[in-house]
Amino acid sequence: MTETIGVVLAGGNSTRFGEDKAFFVLDGKPMYKHAADALEQSGVCDRVVVSTNDRLKTCFSDYQTVVDHPDFRDRGPLGGLYALSESFPGCRLLVVTCDTPYVSPAWLRILHGRAVDHDEAIIVTREAERLHPLIAVYQGRHLSETVRQLLEENRLSMRALFEEREKIEVDAALHDIDSGTFININRKTDIH
Repeated sequence: MTETIGVVLAGGNSTRFGEDKAFFVLDGKPMYKHAADALEQSGVCDRVVVSTNDRLKTCFSDYQTVVDHPDFRDRGPLGGLYALSESFPGCRLLVVTCDTPYVSPAWLRILHGRAVDHDEAIIVTREAERLHPLIAVYQGRHLSETVRQLLEENRLSMRALFEEREKIEVDAALHDIDSGTFININRKTDIH
């Protein structure tokens, strides 16, 4: 059976936020912990890890951290995805960004269920007309090779990855999920 790794993406520089948003305390705990708790509460993860950068790698004492491969530092989410797919070959990567602190464990279970049914596909959240490529499941044979090729070609968008791999969009409108689950906090003014 394929192992599912819950991943909190927390490797950005938080330039729009003004400080490391992963550690910004929201409702009594750091933002990254909200995402980690949702992954744990989903009940589908065999373990939860944090994908981060060299500067922050020792700051998540409760979790194993995965840092970008030295050849692909500061290459955005694809750089993190490459390091993760190399660290956990053959595993299913259930990914949530640290700046989506309200993500629903129920939604993560829905994504995971679809991933189990389509084990070679990338499973991506769709909310109305918007895709959320960082609330998703990345899996399948040769994932790390595909991502490495994109990094070497300097094709750094998630869209480029979707052009190379089968992608299934799961529409939140078809499920009873509060749209607040997808709120992304990039700036302090995004906090309600």
